Amino acid sequence: MNKNPIFALLAVAIIMMCSCGGNAPGSKSSKSSSDSTLCQFSNIKYEKMFSYCDDDGDTLYFDNSFTALWPEVINGKPCEALQQALFRSMTDSAQLNQLDKVVDFLLNPSNYTEVDAKRLVPVKAVRNDENKLSTSEVKIIMENMTDRLLTYRLSTYSYMAGGAHGIYANNYATYDLKTDKAIVLDDIVADTALLRTITLTAIKQAYDYDKDDLFFPDNGLLPLPRDFWLDGSVLHVVYQVYEIASYAQGMIDAPIYPYMLKPEQIKRLYTPYGLELLELTE
Repeated sequence: MNKNPIFALLAVAIIMMCSCGGNAPGSKSSKSSSDSTLCQFSNIKYEKMFSYCDDDGDTLYFDNSFTALWPEVINGKPCEALQQALFRSMTDSAQLNQLDKVVDFLLNPSNYTEVDAKRLVPVKAVRNDENKLSTSEVKIIMENMTDRLLTYRLSTYSYMAGGAHGIYANNYATYDLKTDKAIVLDDIVADTALLRTITLTAIKQAYDYDKDDLFFPDNGLLPLPRDFWLDGSVLHVVYQVYEIASYAQGMIDAPIYPYMLKPEQIKRLYTPYGLELLELTE
């Protein structure tokens, strides 16, 4: 079984949310519109405390919270593509990379022993001791909405008992209201080599980091970003903590402004669809 049960309650919250259509106990429906676009959301709040007995017989405590402005209906239709993108953004994030194993445990408990399953015990209070208490917080927030795009930010933080520090991240999901499609980087970027080059320039401008200040794999190439978001004509390239820099350097959000590229480079970097979304077409 996954040895980081702090993620189990996150998975429980997501599974409850998905299986209940976003209507968790105490949630309230709300509607938001942007001109011709009508959306319906549910406000979800989920908090759980539990204890866990590890292999050494020590009892650890976990305090977990989950809040979300969960999308249910967009343009009068269910928005399963956006819901799946939000779930995928969370399970793919750097500090939640074991959540998929926990989800497998919850969906297929017969694959695991009853002893492992019984180690997770709900409690009404947790021991407030940094050597015994782990915490996690997940917030799914609607960051921005235009006539064309809906941007979600998944803000997460987790601290494992006894650790030197917690881990945080901002993952993003961008939804095209016109096509009812969650956007991935390949949809908007055509030239990944140029993206790597211009991203280094953007990081230098935003943080004054040179190549020697960053982590590079053995091939010497800057890893392609796993997270991004769009702000008008600006592509924000996002790297989580530890992806390309130290914890002290934190998360990197490097904006690529059109002025950083020559007109011919703009056409090379972006796909026709990307140029349309970023409003860079002539």
